[in-house]
Amino acid sequence: MGRRRLQQQLDLFLHSPSVEIGLIVLILTWTTLVVVDFLTGQPPYPNLLIVLAEIPLRLCFTVELLLRFAIARKKQRFFRHYWLDLVAILPMPPQWPLFRLLPLLRLPRASVLINRTLHYVSPRIAVLYGAQISALLIIVLIMLFGGLAFYIIEGTSNPDIKTLGDALWYSFFSLVSAEPIGAYPQTHGGRIITLVVVLAGLTLFAVFTGVVSAFMVQRLQSAMSIKNFDLDELRNHIILCGWNRSAPLVLQELQTDPQTRYAPIVIVAELEQLPINELRAVDQNRLYFYSGDYTRIDVLEKVQIYHASRAILLADTSQPRSDQDRDARTVLAALTIEKLNPTIYTCAQLLDRNNNVQLQAAGVEDVVVADEMAGHLIGNAVRNQGAMDVFAELLTVQVGNQFYRLPLSSTLAGKTFWYAQQQFKEQYDALLVAVERRIEGRRQTYINPPMDYELQVGDYVVVIARQCPQWE
Repeated sequence: MGRRRLQQQLDLFLHSPSVEIGLIVLILTWTTLVVVDFLTGQPPYPNLLIVLAEIPLRLCFTVELLLRFAIARKKQRFFRHYWLDLVAILPMPPQWPLFRLLPLLRLPRASVLINRTLHYVSPRIAVLYGAQISALLIIVLIMLFGGLAFYIIEGTSNPDIKTLGDALWYSFFSLVSAEPIGAYPQTHGGRIITLVVVLAGLTLFAVFTGVVSAFMVQRLQSAMSIKNFDLDELRNHIILCGWNRSAPLVLQELQTDPQTRYAPIVIVAELEQLPINELRAVDQNRLYFYSGDYTRIDVLEKVQIYHASRAILLADTSQPRSDQDRDARTVLAALTIEKLNPTIYTCAQLLDRNNNVQLQAAGVEDVVVADEMAGHLIGNAVRNQGAMDVFAELLTVQVGNQFYRLPLSSTLAGKTFWYAQQQFKEQYDALLVAVERRIEGRRQTYINPPMDYELQVGDYVVVIARQCPQWE
């Protein structure tokens, strides 16, 4: 358990926004040093100061990749995702000029990190400009790689290439025009570099066409803005398993609550595609969709169940099944999820209360029996005419007052329930309605306890307020 916890902490550290921004800066710095090396060095010999400055950068990236390898659950997936980065940090003799271009191969990783950072800062900007930023960095990579390689190979033999600037301009114009412009390669190596740049230009033209087409399609119709290939980098996300008519409302509630508004949400269901018409009121910028059976371990691993913070299991209606089969799948998925990630919070929807025993044994925190809850609400509405307005406001985050569950402030430990009630009302304009306490490992909730009920350290309180109280 200690090793697994250490791996989780390392994973959170490597994927924190501050570390990723730092990596972006280091990659761009290394790229700049490569260019400066060729501007100030005497080919084929490098600038000694640049070589010395690259040593700490190379060490930082080596440590980074070693840590990523150590926390990777599947080593093959690590090599599949980071092979280009591994090539970029390979130590090569400085007398080999072409191999001094290897650090440029980290620019694609910078593109990935920039897009992910934009999703943290502004999902809308990431959706609109993420592809353009990636394409721009690819252009810079090809132009630098082609220009520097052409300068190394033909800088002394080609009369049209007198400076590094001439080689970079040649690479750029050959890239955008998809044909050699400004010079003619004199060597076989130069011809190969030119061919690579020209072919890259043709490919980039197709990429830009696809980006523009995808952007126009996205503007004309509501399509999912985040694709499946981003799933590997998800952290602290919410996984929604199954699909039924309540799913869009659940998504709206999650995106309205300030605590979960910016959390990525992965929807896993046996659907070819999500019913977009039902998601018109949902912000799709942070939605992910994976088509698959959420009771299977490989599917849950694909959506990064190990790094998820919450899991929601709906009574799945995406396929024709009996109510008993739907509950059985919910129980099986809950058992699997809690086994794979014991620290995750899980909320499950059942159709039959009798199946709750298995969920409690699995460690599921909360269970909602849909028809039972609806029956209670209808019964209360009949007994207390007009009370539905109260229930409707309290059960949604989108308007008015809501329930909030939060840890007891240390200043209220040892105080009575009535004293805490007065403090909540005076300081936060909130009503204290319940106290939750762990007794012998089991959760006990006391709703409206006596006035002299003593609060203890470790208690949780449930309050009704317009916004979540923040302890000073």
